[in-house]
Amino acid sequence: MSLRELADQRRKGVGRRGRLLTVKEIKRIRRKGYRAERQLVKKLRGYGFKSVRIPISAPSSEPLPDVFAVRGETLIAFEVKAPNSERAYFKKDQVKKLFEFLDMFDMYKERLAIIAGKFPYKWVFKKVEKPGDYVLQKGEKSNISFR
Repeated sequence: MSLRELADQRRKGVGRRGRLLTVKEIKRIRRKGYRAERQLVKKLRGYGFKSVRIPISAPSSEPLPDVFAVRGETLIAFEVKAPNSERAYFKKDQVKKLFEFLDMFDMYKERLAIIAGKFPYKWVFKKVEKPGDYVLQKGEKSNISFR
């Protein structure tokens, strides 16, 4: 469920797990996501990638990833989540946008769509081959390395 959907439910008097999110809680959740994206950019730059965070605060119809990185003939698009729980959920339309973004850059030999979960003290990365609904779990091993 997106923050926008949670906020809409708050206005209607319906909350997740019977609880309403305050504006302060919504801002805290967003900041946590922004912080994770900035940490990922810094991490990728440390591995020799040129990387950028695309700051979009609302769901967009444009196919833009949260972060993208380039090194040599490789372009990587990331969808990043920083969940409070043991799992990070990625909806099909979010993953589909990664592939639409990558399709615009056919000059790169290798184009990768990656979902990333920033859990406390641990990152989990999963390379995805096709659009779909995905779940990352805190104890899961990453299936890709950037070194």
